[in-house]
Formats: sequence, structure tokens, C-alpha cells
Amino acid sequence: MFTARFDRPARIDAEASLREAFGCERLYLVAGGSVTFSGVIALGPDVSFAGECHVADATRIDNGAILTDVRLGRGNAVRAYSVMSAVRAGDRNLFGPFCFIRDNCVVGDECILGAHVEAARSRFGSGTKISHRAFVGDAEIGENTIIGAGVVFCNYDGQGRQKTAVGAGVTVGSGSLLVPPLAIGAGAIVAAGSTVTKDLPAGSKLIQKR
Repeated sequence: MFTARFDRPARIDAEASLREAFGCERLYLVAGGSVTFSGVIALGPDVSFAGECHVADATRIDNGAILTDVRLGRGNAVRAYSVMSAVRAGDRNLFGPFCFIRDNCVVGDECILGAHVEAARSRFGSGTKISHRAFVGDAEIGENTIIGAGVVFCNYDGQGRQKTAVGAGVTVGSGSLLVPPLAIGAGAIVAAGSTVTKDLPAGSKLIQKR
């Protein structure tokens, strides 16, 4: 890792300046782009920036990550080979490795969008945890919700994208399919392997029969 300290926000708009600031020749900034750093920042080799990026104090971006038009708050960790485009995130979030977060996603604080998670056009309340291998599209997810491995938000119905609303404190078990338009109330539990096609009220439990 290569670390630099910026005592005040510093806008870098040239690849040569980026490499000089971190003492690494394997950092990249696409022509016409800029990245503004503040505080202590750690970058791995082969990190690439494009568009207009902002990276706040105590953030670590591991090797091979690609960031385009991304705004990261304090204490974020972007693991190796993650791709993030048009994303706004709060503080102390964990992304990746190998995640793909794109198309105007908004992430609160202390979330996990982990290994091989893909998300598009979605909002994530603080404390949301999606540790690995899920697709979230066109969704609004409340705080402290857990999405299991292999969950798919089936947002496209053949004619257009449909939206899913998931309340706070919801648990969605691994391998579940959420078919919108759909609303899942706060505190609901969806058993692993479920296919959800109808709204679930707050506090309800959808249990798969065996």
C-alpha cells in the first residue's frame, strides 16, 4: 500500500501528480478526470480514477480497484478489483473484493457490499450487510437489513425496470428471488430459497415448506 497525507482537501487532476503524491508509478487517472483527497489515504497499486472523485480521511483502496465519479466518506475500505461508478457513500463502509456498484447508488454508513456483489440504481440504509454474491437493482433498502448470498432482485420484467422497497431490520435468506414491484415491511424475515412475488407486511415471516 502507498499512503499519503493531505492536511486540507487537495484536488489532483493529472496522473503524474497522483503518482508523485503517493510515490507509486502504478496509479492511474483518466485524462479530464480529478480526485480530491483529504486526510490520510492508502492506495494499492493499479488503482484507477476517472470522472470527478472525492475520497475522505482514513480510506483504503486496494489494488486494481476502478473508481469513476465516486464520493467516499471517512474510513471506507474498497477491496481489490472492485469497480465503482457514480456512487455516493458515507462513512466506514466495506466494498468488495470484486464488487460492481454503479449507476447512482447511495450508501449510508457502516454498510457491507461485499465479494461479487452487484448493485445498480439503489439506496442502502446504514448498517445494511450484503456480504457476498448478490444482485440488487432498483431497490430502496432500510437500515440494518441483511441480504444473504445469492439473493437476486429481479428488477426487469421484460418491458421495464420495476422497484423493490425493503424496510429496516429485514433478513432475506440466501438464494431468494425478489420479484417486483414489491414491498417488504420492516423486520420481516424471508427464508432461504424463497421466491417473493407479493408484498410482505412488517414483522412477517415467509417460511419455505419442505
